[in-house]
Amino acid sequence: MTAGRSQRAALEVIGLSKSSFHYRSKPRAPVAVPVLHRDRHQPAALSQHERDQICQLLAQGAREGLSVEQIHLRHLDSGPVLASSATFHRLASQMGSPVLARPVRARRARTSTVPQLMATGPDQVYCWDITFLPGLMRGERYALYSVIDLYSRKIVGHTVQSSENHLIAARLLTGVIEAAGGTVRVVHSDNGAAMTSASVAKTLADHGVERSLIRPGVSNDNAYIESWFGTVKGSQHYPGVFQDIDHAQTWVTDWVCWYNTEHRHSALAGYTPASMHDGSWTQQAAARQQAMHAHYRAHPRRYRQEPTVLTPPARATINLANDGSRLKLPPTIHTLISH
Repeated sequence: MTAGRSQRAALEVIGLSKSSFHYRSKPRAPVAVPVLHRDRHQPAALSQHERDQICQLLAQGAREGLSVEQIHLRHLDSGPVLASSATFHRLASQMGSPVLARPVRARRARTSTVPQLMATGPDQVYCWDITFLPGLMRGERYALYSVIDLYSRKIVGHTVQSSENHLIAARLLTGVIEAAGGTVRVVHSDNGAAMTSASVAKTLADHGVERSLIRPGVSNDNAYIESWFGTVKGSQHYPGVFQDIDHAQTWVTDWVCWYNTEHRHSALAGYTPASMHDGSWTQQAAARQQAMHAHYRAHPRRYRQEPTVLTPPARATINLANDGSRLKLPPTIHTLISH
C-alpha cells in the first residue's frame, strides 16, 4: 500500500480476502466459555412437546392431502396456537415430505392488450393452437396443429407432426387462408414460440391477415380452440395413447370429419359445424320445423303454443358482449311449412 497499491489490490497479491483481513486487524472479543452453534439454545424456541404436536398435525394433514398453509389455518381455527405459519413450513421442510412443500408464489399478472374479436360469418376469424398427443413410449408425444373457424366452429385445417415447428405452422396457415379465398381478416392464437415466430408473422402479413395474440397466461382469450381440444380428448373414442404418428394422424383425420359433419354442436343450436359453415343448416332447420309442426298437429294438447326450432347465434365473439341475437330462417321455409 505504501508503494501506491490499493488495499484491495494488496490483498489480491498476498491472497487474503477482505473479510479475513478485517477480522485479523480487528479481532472479536474472546468468549470465556464458547458454545458450538449446534448446542446453542434459543430461549424462545419451541419445546420438544410443541414440536411433536406440530409434526403430528403436519403428518395428519399430509395424509389428507392438505397443504402446509391449510394445516396451519385449521390449527388456528381449532386452537390453541402452537406456532406461526413460517414455523410450520420450516418443520415441514425438515420432515422432507414432498406433499408439504411450500407452494410456489404466484407471478404477478402482466398487463397486455385485451383481444376483442367478432365474426358474423364463416372464414372471417380463425383461431389456432397446438396440443400434444401421447405415444406408447414414456415422453413420446405428437403435436396436433388445429385451426378452427370462430363463427362456425368448423375445423378448417389440422395436421399431426412429430414436434412443434414454426415452419409447419406457417405452411398450415398458408393452406387454410388461401383455401378461404381471401376472406380471412384475423388469425388468433396464444403467444407460444411457433405463434410469435417470424415465419408465421410473415405468412399472415403476406396474405394481408392481422395476427391476434392472447394476453400472457390468459387461456380464456382463446377459449374456442381450447374447448375443442377438450372435446377431442374427452371423447369416448379417444384412444388415450397412439401407437405411432400414422395412427395419430389417421385417428384425428377421421375424428375431425365426424366432428365437422356429424357432431351436433350445442353452441350452434344443435347444428353441425359444416352445415353452419356452408349455410346448409337452414335445410336442417326446415326439416326439424316440419317434424315439430307435424307432431304439434297430431298432439296439439301437449303444447301451449306451436313450437319453433332454435336457430344458431348471429355472431361469435371473443372478449366482447354478445347481444344474444340469432340467425333468422329464410321466408321460403316458413311458407313451405305452412303448406
